[in-house]
Amino acid sequence: MIDEKNTDIINTVLGKVSAAMDKYSMLPRGAEVSVALSGGADSVCLLDALLRLSKTKKFMVSAAHLNHMIRGEEAERDMKFCEELCESLGVTLYTEKRDVPELAKKNGLTEEEAGRRARYDFFARLMSERNIKAAATAHNKNDRAETVLMRIIRGTGLSGLRGVRYKRDDGVIRPLLDVSRAEIEEYCEAAGLEYITDSTNSDARYTRNNIRLNLLPIIEKEFNPSVVNALCNLADSAQEDADFMEGYAERLYARLRPPLSNSGIKALHIESLRTVAQKSIVSRLIMLCAKDAMGEDYKPERKHIEAVHKIIDGESSGAELPGGLRVSERYGWLEFWAADKDKNNAESLNSCNNIEFCVEVGADKLYNIEKTGAEISITLIGKDALGRMSGDILLDADKLGLDDESIKTARFKLRSRIAGDRIAVYKNGKTKKLKSLFIDRKIRRENRAAVPVLCFGDEIIAVLGVRVSEIYKPDKHTKNYLVVHYEE
Repeated sequence: MIDEKNTDIINTVLGKVSAAMDKYSMLPRGAEVSVALSGGADSVCLLDALLRLSKTKKFMVSAAHLNHMIRGEEAERDMKFCEELCESLGVTLYTEKRDVPELAKKNGLTEEEAGRRARYDFFARLMSERNIKAAATAHNKNDRAETVLMRIIRGTGLSGLRGVRYKRDDGVIRPLLDVSRAEIEEYCEAAGLEYITDSTNSDARYTRNNIRLNLLPIIEKEFNPSVVNALCNLADSAQEDADFMEGYAERLYARLRPPLSNSGIKALHIESLRTVAQKSIVSRLIMLCAKDAMGEDYKPERKHIEAVHKIIDGESSGAELPGGLRVSERYGWLEFWAADKDKNNAESLNSCNNIEFCVEVGADKLYNIEKTGAEISITLIGKDALGRMSGDILLDADKLGLDDESIKTARFKLRSRIAGDRIAVYKNGKTKKLKSLFIDRKIRRENRAAVPVLCFGDEIIAVLGVRVSEIYKPDKHTKNYLVVHYEE
C-alpha cells in the first residue's frame, strides 16, 4: 500500500520546484541542467526532484561536484558518495578539486568566500565547455532567509535585501528556494534518499552557520516563530522594487555613457548625473559603470560608492575602489579605469593607446582607416556645387594649387599625430602645437592618437574633426573647394 503521507510531501516539493522553474523560466525544453551536488540533503533532494520532473518537462540532468579540499578524508568521502549516487541513478557527474584554503590565503579571502568563488567559476567553465544551459544550486527557503538576515546585520541596501535570487544572469538557477529545510528532510525520508552531512555545517565560526544555529532560533522562539517566511516575504518585496529601479537605471546608463561605444572608456557624464534627483539611482549608475570596468561580480561597498558621489558633488577629484579600480573626473566625465589592466603606466585612461597609421590617399575614392574605424574621401568641386556638400570639411583648393587636372595625380597623407606637430591657427601662418589644440578642445589623451591628421606634402592642412589650417580656409575669393568627407 502506498504511504499517502510520503506521496503528499513528495508531490508538494515537486509542485513548488516545478512552479518556480516555470515562473522564472529557468530552463528551456531539451536543455541540460547540471545539479551542484555536495551529497547533503539539499542537493540530493534537488537531484531527485529534477530527475522526476525531467520526464514531463523534457530536459536532461547531470551533476557537478567540487572538492574544496578543506576537510581531508571527509571531503574524499563526499566525492565518493556523489560518484556512487550518480552511478546508481545513471547520471553523468563532473568533478573537480580546488585547494580552497590556499585560494583564500592567496587572495586574502575567507574560506567561505573563496569556496563560493571556486564553485561559481567551476559552474561557469562547465557550462561553457559542455554546452550546459544551467547550473542548479540547492539553496532553499531557509538559506534565503539567512542571507537576508546576514545582509541586514552587515548593512545593505534594497538590492541586498533580495537575498538569494531564483535565477542569475550567468545561468545559475535555484529551483528549491520556495522549499523549506524541513520539507527537504521530509522529502528525502519519504523518497528513501540517503545523504551525508558536512561536519562544517555545525561550525559556528562561519557567519551563516552562526546565524542558522544561534540567532534564528532565538528570533523564532522569542519574537516570531514564522521569521523565515517573514524574511522571504521581505526579499520578495525588495526584489520587485529593486528590479524596477535597476531596469530604470540601466536605461538611463545607456544615455549617460560616452557616445562612442568602441572607445573602451567606462564613464558617466557628470552634469547629467547631477540632474538625477534620486541619489539611489545615481548609486546604481555608479555600480553599473564599475561592473562595466571590472566585471559582473564586482561589488564595492557603500563607503566606496559614497566616495564616488563626492567626486560628482565636486568635493573630491578622485577615488580608489577595491580591486584597483580608480575613478576620476576628466573633462566633465566621471571615468572608471582599472589600474592593474595597464602595466606601462597605461594604468590610466589618460595614457595613449599608441595607435599609429599612415595612409596615402587620392581624390575621388573612399578610404577606410581600420585602426580608427573612420571613412574618408576627398573631392574637388566648384563654387556652384558647394550647396550640396554641407557638413563636410572644406579647404581652399586654389591656395593649395589644385585644379581639375592636378587633383587627379595629387596625393595626400593621412596619419596619426607625431610629437611636435603644429598647425596654422592664424592667417599669417603662426602655428600651434596639436597637443595644445587637443587640450583646448578637451580631447582625451587616450583618444588623440586616433585623430587623423591630413597632410599635403609635409604640411598639415587639417586635423579632421578638430580644425582646418587657417591658411587654407576658404574665403569669398575661393573658386575651387577641396571637400573632405570624414565619418567616424
